[in-house]
Amino acid sequence: MKRFRFIPDNLDLPFMRWRRLAFICSLGLIALSLAVFFLRGLNYGIDFRGGILIEVKIPASANISAMRDSLATLGLGEVALQEFGAPDDILIRVERQEGGEKAQLEAVSALKSRLGEDFGSNLDYRRTEFVGPKVGSELISAGIKAVVSALLAMMVYIWFRFEWQFSLGAVAALLHDVVLTIGMFSFTGLEFN
Repeated sequence: MKRFRFIPDNLDLPFMRWRRLAFICSLGLIALSLAVFFLRGLNYGIDFRGGILIEVKIPASANISAMRDSLATLGLGEVALQEFGAPDDILIRVERQEGGEKAQLEAVSALKSRLGEDFGSNLDYRRTEFVGPKVGSELISAGIKAVVSALLAMMVYIWFRFEWQFSLGAVAALLHDVVLTIGMFSFTGLEFN
């Protein structure tokens, strides 16, 4: 009885025959990603632009979508909610309000009063933070330094462990993936945090 095989023993895939097409497609995608990034930029989230972060414990597990709809009517811009640990622990992120510290405090007050209307006064506000744009620029700088350091460390490791040609290939593949990912974030407009 012959055994069933997903991949036959005599399978021969000529990968190198298609290398020129793969290089052209890859370079085209990199160029497109860089063009979209430089023309449109990224949709930076609260971590980079600044904003308000509130962690609140509510009496029972919440319907996140209903809660989001309720808070969206306040006109504070983009409001992001997520469960934080337990289903009754909610993390609320709101974009930075124009008008300085007074506008931030008014936004927090509006959020807390709306949550009080929706869930009663039995809420436990665990933290309320204001993230400034200076923190965001420091985050960008630290992130770039971390990525460059990681790429260099991988290149040095592969260089000593194997051969330097392999390290260049591995770093080129990583750069390719990072550039395409950033291009996809820029093209789709997804929030970048």
